[in-house]
Amino acid sequence: MDARFFVDLDSVVGFRQLSHRGGPEPIAAAVLAELAGADGLVIGLTEGERGMHPRDLAQLRKAVHSHMCVDLPPTADVVSAAFDIRPDRVTLVPEGRDRRGGGGGLDAHVLKDALKKHVGHLTDADVEVGVRVDPALEQIKALHRLNADVAVLNTHRFVAARGAERRQELARIVDAASLAERLGIKVAASGGLDLDTAEQLAQRAKIDEFHVGHACIARAVLKGLEGAIADFIAAIERGGRARR
Repeated sequence: MDARFFVDLDSVVGFRQLSHRGGPEPIAAAVLAELAGADGLVIGLTEGERGMHPRDLAQLRKAVHSHMCVDLPPTADVVSAAFDIRPDRVTLVPEGRDRRGGGGGLDAHVLKDALKKHVGHLTDADVEVGVRVDPALEQIKALHRLNADVAVLNTHRFVAARGAERRQELARIVDAASLAERLGIKVAASGGLDLDTAEQLAQRAKIDEFHVGHACIARAVLKGLEGAIADFIAAIERGGRARR
């Protein structure tokens, strides 16, 4: 498979937060996802009693060997935490409830000065840097000027749209991904993707990575994590073959 499949573990953290008894443990889910064939893992640094803290992420780093991506808002204190965790990639994302992309991505053009500082520090530490942005050409150009490694395209609008609006959103993603490829920036798709929308994107756009959280974990309730991951990998492969 040309495109890689990453499991977003934040939905597992969400399940754990529903019960005072704890569980399921994100580290256990991460190990199972890795054994099931996931190419990478995505996890956010969250707040709250049962959220993922730097200590949890440091343990996760020791437990898994696949590509580990940590989502962090671009503030000095949380970015500094990445130097202790040593993930393979840090993705700079909006703060608060919009962190998962439902409210959009960062504006890499408006925030260029702050982002440039963080990108520089992370790059100097030999950490790959991604930035979550909406699929717009000006955002891709801004990431190129920042020397970001990965454009994490917010796909929530595409997933939520229907009919002509969905076709328009798909065209925006295709154009953004095409420009990123020409500029040497890797492309990840992230935000509400399910089996159908992941396959549709793979059919039309050159996407290097697909990040899926809730839909994969929800499917795992019925089929197990191994079966759910296999289904997503197969759907992305079908889309990729159709595009070629």
